Amino acid sequence: MASEQTTEEQSEQKISKREDWKKKKELEEARKAGTAPAEVDEEGKDINPHIPQYIASAPWYYYGRDGEKLPTLKHQRPQPEKQLSFSDPDKWFKRGVKTGPVATKFRKGACGNCGSMTHKKKDCFERPRKVGAKFTGDKIAPDEHMQPDLAFDYDGKRDRWNGFNPQEYQAVIDEYSKVEMAKRQLKEQKMTEDLLAGKIRRDEDLEEDSMRREGDSDEEDDEDKYADNIDMAGQKFDSKRRITVRNLRIREDTAKV
Repeated sequence: MASEQTTEEQSEQKISKREDWKKKKELEEARKAGTAPAEVDEEGKDINPHIPQYIASAPWYYYGRDGEKLPTLKHQRPQPEKQLSFSDPDKWFKRGVKTGPVATKFRKGACGNCGSMTHKKKDCFERPRKVGAKFTGDKIAPDEHMQPDLAFDYDGKRDRWNGFNPQEYQAVIDEYSKVEMAKRQLKEQKMTEDLLAGKIRRDEDLEEDSMRREGDSDEEDDEDKYADNIDMAGQKFDSKRRITVRNLRIREDTAKV
């Protein structure tokens, strides 16, 4: 009896599982057809029913503590704990900045050579003194600016203009503008001197010369216009090139060998 009951229960479970699977497939087909509403994840976003199962199925550690398998696509989105944080591209290292006032006596833990607190003796860039500041206490170097630890992305590392200050280039522009102004003043001064010396003629004389040249050019054009009509047999006058082409074979007989 017990064996018969167990077999009946197993068969019923199989039938129920088959029916559940059929209902699930029918629901999936209805969602793909648009007749049933789409599945919603825990954030209230619709899940596309055409996404394959191997993409939509989440690993076990994305489910709740109770093991409840909720529909989600969180495992396919960027994880905030794995995102890298980069520095602002406008930030850059400050060069040659000294921090605070200069110390008057040697401080414990400072550089034995120059007396600065920002580095040790082996990292000092100053010339090695015969007697270091640790023993003399004279000419203590100021502390350098501690550079920030900047982490740039791919574009930030390859930015050629990062850290460029356009105010520094203003001095070059001012210098070139001064040179141009000086050249212009020298040119004006030279022109006034030549005008007073008589080397440069006035505008009225230049206008008379231009009018005279225009009259001469009109006469030449008229001559060329009439010269086109005086072609003779065996020669041609080209007014544009100002050359005469002569044909020595006037008669229409064939050439004799």
